[in-house]
Amino acid sequence: MSIDCITRPALTVIGLLVEAQWQELPRAVPAAWNQLFARQGELNPSCGPLGEHLEVSISRDGGHYRELVGVIVEPDAKPPAGMIKLTIPANRYLRLVHEGPLVGITAGFQALHDRAAAEGLEATDLKLDIGYQPGLPPGRHELLIGLAPLAEPQQAA
Repeated sequence: MSIDCITRPALTVIGLLVEAQWQELPRAVPAAWNQLFARQGELNPSCGPLGEHLEVSISRDGGHYRELVGVIVEPDAKPPAGMIKLTIPANRYLRLVHEGPLVGITAGFQALHDRAAAEGLEATDLKLDIGYQPGLPPGRHELLIGLAPLAEPQQAA
């Protein structure tokens, strides 16, 4: 498993916000993905050319998590009703590519946390999981953990 330290440019994401306790995430996140894919027609073409689908782990406060399931869009795209727009500034990340079932993604993020600790890097709560497809099949996912100092994501109007 190859882990790299990279700088990723800024990106803009439109999607559905999920706020839930840790134990509720395995139900809430797939439900949000199903809802987002069902609403795909609202995103295209009004949001311009759509990029990859991703899950953004925005923050956690104790056991309460804020996640966004969405799609990468052009910076000037407008979110459909009930969706939010998030701007993620350029940041440094630890990155690895996961190939396979979704259940292996947790282990991939753990490997990133372990590498950060081993190298004396401060991992943040910002995580990007890029590569979701309708039906949530196994496949290629780019996993990234933001490193401090971090330019925080901002909810855009």
